[in-house]
Amino acid sequence: MSPIDRRQGLWGLTALGLAAAIVPLALRRARAGTPAAPRGTLAVVEKGEGRVAFYRLPDGARLGTVPLGIQPHEMVADDAGRLAYVGGYGVKGWQVAGEGGHQLWVVDLAARRLARTIDLAPHRRWHGVRMDAKGRLYALSESDSQLARFDRPDSAGSPDRMIPVGGARSHYFVVNRDGDRAYIADTMSGMVIMVNPEDASIAPVKQHIGQAPEGLALSPDERTLYVVDRPAGILHALDAVTLQSRARVTLRGEAVRVIVQDDGRLIVSNPADQSLTRHAPATLAEEARLPLPAAAPGLTLPAGGRTLYAALADNRIAIIDLASWRLTHSFATGDAPDTAVLL
Repeated sequence: MSPIDRRQGLWGLTALGLAAAIVPLALRRARAGTPAAPRGTLAVVEKGEGRVAFYRLPDGARLGTVPLGIQPHEMVADDAGRLAYVGGYGVKGWQVAGEGGHQLWVVDLAARRLARTIDLAPHRRWHGVRMDAKGRLYALSESDSQLARFDRPDSAGSPDRMIPVGGARSHYFVVNRDGDRAYIADTMSGMVIMVNPEDASIAPVKQHIGQAPEGLALSPDERTLYVVDRPAGILHALDAVTLQSRARVTLRGEAVRVIVQDDGRLIVSNPADQSLTRHAPATLAEEARLPLPAAAPGLTLPAGGRTLYAALADNRIAIIDLASWRLTHSFATGDAPDTAVLL
């Protein structure tokens, strides 16, 4: 054998030896189902603290906070992860008396500071906030049942458009990618209301679904709207154009949020049962249940991600690997964590 052939043979034997050592380890890890620990920073709205807090993943070391005001609730960030927008709700819950807040806070996520505050008085109780694929920001005034749109939210000082929803107490909403359909959960009337933010002259489409709809989510193809009737504990699937019923299923008691994975399957947060359940998109049948140490009023699933961040009522964030359907990590937060943004 030539020197080159001999070296090649030795390298081949070494590679085989390494492969023999590595493959069993990989197989053991695969068989154990050990998920990779998530990395990055999680920005979390802490309602009771009146702030956004930043936590290192996966250990939950707190890296900083941004004080905001009384009872911030929903938060959304732009695609670049540069700015986050937080609604000033101003009261502890939708059934609590009081005028509520009139602010929309803009947070610089890189600098971890309050960039500015948009005063939206006289409209109050700003709860849901969303962005469409064109980078436009939407915020919902619960007290006035008005949907505000900001076309350039990075510099806007006031809404570019106000869309009347026509509800009694409009608490939560989702908007489609194009921004020509928004769906509002009107908790006091028991209705789901669809409006066209591009043309407010188009009459809203209203569908009564039960006691108090709250959590909403669109299917990946945006043809189906999923709605949770919170106190009734019922999950509804509605046609996203007509709002006609397609399917419904009774859940494990009170339920608050529904989110949709990239594959179309649904995840529901069940406070009464202190669990998450996974459901088939067509039939809504329950496929799996994951018990939690406490109720999860807030769910965050980054786009394309396989890791779910659940804000728990015992002031913790639970990190859930969706592939293995396991709670893999958790860490303590301030009072009343809710929505989050992964940076």
